[in-house]
Amino acid sequence: MRKLFLISCVMALSTPAFAQTIDAKGADELANTLSKYVGKTALKNGILKVAPEADGYRITFSTDAFLKAMPKQDLLKGSLGEYSILTKPLADGTWNVTSGNMPSAAFEVSGPKGPESFQWSVDGGSWTGLFDPKIGTFSTSTFAYDAFKLSLKSAEQDIDASASAAKGQMLAAAAASGGVDLNMTQSFANFNETIVTKLPNLDAASEEGEAAKTETPKTETPAAGEPVKVTLRSSELGSVAEGKGLRNRELMDLWAFVIAHMDEKKLNKAGQDELKQKLKAALPLWDKLKGEYHFKDFAVETPLGNFAAQNISQETNLDGISKDGAYHYAMRTNGLKYPALPIPEWGVPFLPTDVELVIGTAGVDLDTVVKGAIDDMDLNREKVLSEEFEAATAAQFLVAPPKLVISKSLVRTADAELTVEGEMTFTGLKPASHTTWEMAGFDKVVERLNKAAETDAEIKNYITFVKLAKDFGTEVDGGRVRWVVDQKADGSVAINGNPVKGPDPVVEPGSDDTMDVPAPEDEEDNPDAQTDKAQ
Repeated sequence: MRKLFLISCVMALSTPAFAQTIDAKGADELANTLSKYVGKTALKNGILKVAPEADGYRITFSTDAFLKAMPKQDLLKGSLGEYSILTKPLADGTWNVTSGNMPSAAFEVSGPKGPESFQWSVDGGSWTGLFDPKIGTFSTSTFAYDAFKLSLKSAEQDIDASASAAKGQMLAAAAASGGVDLNMTQSFANFNETIVTKLPNLDAASEEGEAAKTETPKTETPAAGEPVKVTLRSSELGSVAEGKGLRNRELMDLWAFVIAHMDEKKLNKAGQDELKQKLKAALPLWDKLKGEYHFKDFAVETPLGNFAAQNISQETNLDGISKDGAYHYAMRTNGLKYPALPIPEWGVPFLPTDVELVIGTAGVDLDTVVKGAIDDMDLNREKVLSEEFEAATAAQFLVAPPKLVISKSLVRTADAELTVEGEMTFTGLKPASHTTWEMAGFDKVVERLNKAAETDAEIKNYITFVKLAKDFGTEVDGGRVRWVVDQKADGSVAINGNPVKGPDPVVEPGSDDTMDVPAPEDEEDNPDAQTDKAQ
């Protein structure tokens, strides 16, 4: 689905004027419109071509021509393939877009430790979409292909990946608040990735070793270690993206400005003022943006054994640039399974089966910072942002930093479940927090520890602390134990309202207790050295 953005770029602001007659003149007009977003040189050098074909226009992007147009270099060699789409203007001003070829690629890069190669191929690919100039993107779009293969080779690591039955869809519509609302989904079946890490030669040529070589006969270099192979498998790799109020037109307008001025070494005041206007017009970028990807029936084969999870997912939720923004991240796994590990048998039930971590920030004022940066920036200045602006921003952050939020997160084992939620602030760099911890299955944990203590006496020491923790808690909801922990900025801590630590000592600036710097060892042991220093 990434290519949808590129195609949106080159088709944005296309008008139905070309729908009247399909001919060379219409192709030139369309090419000139697209050049706003790819540059005139792309047309001149044959990187982008537009030609009439049947009842539409064929738009072709040539990576070979792109590489040829670049300054002569030895870093990248090969071909990234040629990609083309067929666009058909419709009577209502929209464009029907289709593609039956997914480009294959093969190239080599000169890396710091030798050549690195990349290969990509797709079988049975197809893509269709309906581009709507009124919203500047595709109102509908779908793609599918039978299989793909990816291969990366380098001196240190080889990666081979493949998947089958890939498919995806995008839907977009004008948003009431401006911009567009869109939803994208894609999935790949039978995902497989093998990573082979090549261990270096076991050459003990340290500085001391090099010195020793001059005094001892040269010995044969040890053979390289065996490569480490890790294989990842998943019955399904999928992703979902949802955007609300994406300012795509304003972003494309900003992109067109960059393309129009890309050859200028300096941007005059009028140009910078226009750039600042376009940057502000694109804010807040979006109202809401959510992205998620997941693995189903995930398995990892390693030299240590096989690990597995029923599901693994990651999710981000981002506000746009606003005065009171919230930004959250979540990682969830369930159905974790482990190989035989070098731990005592009694410890196996304590391994997590499910883990959920949901953290984020709230009350983030990016609007003031970003707009202030836009007003302050000067592209012709050695430092684009002034030191005064940077200092003021840092000071504001110290006075009103964002709040760290922990949404309900958990670790679950065979017998127990521990959850936590709360928030933390750092006003003046002094942390203060309010968190709620709850545990189910506490008595079962103690029971297992008591059983383990029969064969391992050291565990008895841990049992004492575990029981003490329960004494600080409160039983709720059928045996769950709850701890409400409050930490104040003065360093004091209370659990369920009971003080367990007092405030930190207050040290007056300049007092003897402010900093205790020990004397260097040689001066402590050598009174003459101290006498010399005094003189």
